[in-house]
Amino acid sequence: MTASVPPLISCQYLKDNLDKTVVLDGSSHMPNSGRDARKEFRENGHLPGARFFDVDTIKDPTNPLPHMMPSAEQFASQVGELGISNNDHVVVYDTVGFFAAPRVYWMFKAFGHKNVSVLNGGFKAWTAAGLPIEKGEREIEPKEYKVHPLNKDMIRDYQQMLTIVNNQQSPVTVIDARPSPRFTGRAPEPRVGLSSGHMPRSKNVPFVELFDMETGMLHTPEQLAAAYKRAGVDIDALKKHESRESNVVLSCGSGLTACVLYFSLEQLGLKNLAVYDGSWTEYASHPESPIIKDP
Repeated sequence: MTASVPPLISCQYLKDNLDKTVVLDGSSHMPNSGRDARKEFRENGHLPGARFFDVDTIKDPTNPLPHMMPSAEQFASQVGELGISNNDHVVVYDTVGFFAAPRVYWMFKAFGHKNVSVLNGGFKAWTAAGLPIEKGEREIEPKEYKVHPLNKDMIRDYQQMLTIVNNQQSPVTVIDARPSPRFTGRAPEPRVGLSSGHMPRSKNVPFVELFDMETGMLHTPEQLAAAYKRAGVDIDALKKHESRESNVVLSCGSGLTACVLYFSLEQLGLKNLAVYDGSWTEYASHPESPIIKDP
């Protein structure tokens, strides 16, 4: 498949095109949840023919941070083991709706994969529509996945973030997807020993405000724009000043839900967006990082 595909697809679209797609379950859970996403994939069921994309293993194994991007060679090798080739239409979902699936979407895009979509509503919407599921894991025939270099415009590292936050005149807007109590510093981080709070001048759009937690469905563009507006983010102004050098950087706890922001802003027409890969777990672990806590 070489034609462009919609980034957001419905259950009906996937049902009609199931034999033309590679479906990935990208589910993941918070480190203190006690849940095992792969075990749930096998025992609770998944979409027919789905393979499990493990964000906790398809990452940089040399980095102690939880979800850092793997090398292009590692990504290509592990994706090939999932039976995926470069021209496949990859469809990603998770069991929440919009939690880890957008991270998988962003990873594929960052490594140059053209045809990748997120299933609107994920597993919740699929089962609510009465569509079939299966249990267990099928054997997968590996394919060759050609290495494509990482698009470095889509990612930011710690030193780049430090430059942004220490420059009072920086034109970059940093948006944080963590829950408001962690952003303000009134609640602790789930990772022991990590300070809560936020980066100077960053905005807070909790990722749960961007979709319906009950149905898993992404909010309408009007609802998405309103959520950003409430946080002081003017979408029209960002579009007006958009340049190839991203003026919007997205962060969260460990790089997962920042990609929910990425996906929603893409739906609103923004193009040059970057994700801070190490996110708050990396930022707050450095003693030189300026941290703001609301009174």
